[in-house]
Amino acid sequence: MKFPVCDFAEPVEGFYSQCASCPIAAGTPGCALLELDDGNYEFVGETPHGGVRAVFYFRDNAGNQVPKRDAEHVEIHELDEGEHLITILYGMVDPEGMIYLKKSRTGGSGDAGAANQ
Repeated sequence: MKFPVCDFAEPVEGFYSQCASCPIAAGTPGCALLELDDGNYEFVGETPHGGVRAVFYFRDNAGNQVPKRDAEHVEIHELDEGEHLITILYGMVDPEGMIYLKKSRTGGSGDAGAANQ
């Protein structure tokens, strides 16, 4: 599955490529994310790892919750239809809006990759 499914960036297989530092406000036409009441963000639809929903937790270097455009780190939880966690992706955002992701994996190191904004 290719992600994002938005109007800003070209989709890349298996990666959330545009979400941090994106100029499109969540919940507006063209954005794939909705901002939740708790300040986190949600994508509803097929996720790259087979889920039906993903929750994005954007943080600064101190671990404080921040708006996605100000993020330096992101943690993405993909959930199935029963709200069971499928995978967690950890990301670090560089100043040009690229997110470097590492997938959680039990008992070993994860996959690493980068996706351009």
